[in-house]
Amino acid sequence: YSKTCYQRSLIICDSVHVQWWKRPSGVAAVCLGLLCVLLLAGIIGLSVYYGVIGHHDQLQASYNTLTKERDQLQTSNSNLTKERDQLQTERDFLSGRLTHLKKTCSEGWQKFESSWYFLSNETKIWNKSREDCLKRGADLVIINSDKEQEFLFNLNKAVWIGLTDSVTEGTWIWVDGTPLTTPRYWSPHQPDNGDGKPEYGEEDCVEIHKDQSPRTSWNDISCNSKLNWICEKVV
Repeated sequence: YSKTCYQRSLIICDSVHVQWWKRPSGVAAVCLGLLCVLLLAGIIGLSVYYGVIGHHDQLQASYNTLTKERDQLQTSNSNLTKERDQLQTERDFLSGRLTHLKKTCSEGWQKFESSWYFLSNETKIWNKSREDCLKRGADLVIINSDKEQEFLFNLNKAVWIGLTDSVTEGTWIWVDGTPLTTPRYWSPHQPDNGDGKPEYGEEDCVEIHKDQSPRTSWNDISCNSKLNWICEKVV
């Protein structure tokens, strides 16, 4: 009996001993499990964090790109608006010129090269003739070429042109203030200032004389004579 009791006692002792060693192992396993869970949570958290950071960077890059594109579109829109306004201004200007030219044509003007010419149907002294041209937005004609001289001569009327020496005798000046240089189309022995004859008076203005040839048709005559006149409007 005593032997059997002793053996049972050993078994009980061994069982207690085993349970004592097993208990810390269970705690360690739990701790290790918790550590793994925390580590996994940390990894997941870091992944989420860096994922959010990466997504934020992508969004920031997209925002910067869109902002740049918006600025470019605003600049393009501003340039297009400016071009539109310029085109509108040019269109209005050209429309005004067209209206003016249509009105000019309907009032008896003739176009030759880069100018428009108006030949009067009545006669006036030189100063009054010029006043009429100025009212029409023009001036007495200034002749700059052989072709222009021939065109005016072929109108077949004795007409005033915009040339005078009324300020200084012998110094011929066009109505725009420029001195007469070339070309010159004086008739033979002209200008002669009336050849000194009192009945002719001072001959300080110039006509195109229709009875001469195109290249020799200028004649100085008294500014108080009444002639047709030609207005010129440069386009």
